[in-house]
Amino acid sequence: MVRCLLAAIHCEKGDVTGNLSAHLRLVRPAAATGCQLAVFPEMSLTGSADPATHPERLIPLDHPAVTRLAAASAVVSGVCFGIAERASDQQPRITHVVAAAGTVAGVQRKRYLGDGEEAFVPAAESAVFEVAGVRFGIAICAEAGHDAPFDAAAAAGASLVLFPAAPGLYGRRTDDASWQEGFSWWEGCGLADARRHARRLGLWIAMTGQAGSTADEDFPGLAALIRPDGTVAARLPDWHPGTLTVDIPL
Repeated sequence: MVRCLLAAIHCEKGDVTGNLSAHLRLVRPAAATGCQLAVFPEMSLTGSADPATHPERLIPLDHPAVTRLAAASAVVSGVCFGIAERASDQQPRITHVVAAAGTVAGVQRKRYLGDGEEAFVPAAESAVFEVAGVRFGIAICAEAGHDAPFDAAAAAGASLVLFPAAPGLYGRRTDDASWQEGFSWWEGCGLADARRHARRLGLWIAMTGQAGSTADEDFPGLAALIRPDGTVAARLPDWHPGTLTVDIPL
């Protein structure tokens, strides 16, 4: 059994300091409730970024905020969080970081990019990780529309796939009705894809997404745990930021 915190949080664009504080505020209480793994959304630490318009918002893996958040993994078994990365080869990547024992243990860079991410460079490699005795892979947002990231995790012996996301909504949300519309779209897209992959491969899938309004874009949130038969074991009810603590029988 592994206990996970799935955090659907607000991640302001370019506000690394504020986003770091939001992560740290959740990690220690999660450890106090017995969580072994804390999972945050795509590009959660940097906020969503576009290298074509704001290259200064990309950060390297040795950025002090990455180091500090990785250090927080010493109080749990692992912390998984996202950055818009300026990689060592100077290429812009969408990267999910796995930290364990107080340091960066590995990364999964996004292989299949979504609309509006053309300025990023896709990766080719798929990784699997082991934290708290659980072997897992990572599929990032638009990758849910492709079988390969999930197939690679299953082939490497993973029983769990983390599904961090930041699906920007077209148009601003101005009232509950418009938020519900965007949230329903993501339920019918991201959550439906997660259920399909869980069912076809017999995997647990832990989903979490950016939530709320940023300076110029809105995000529909949603954290959920999907069973290997494709049914939803637990989820947040709507688009508001929130956290979900789940026990996965692995």
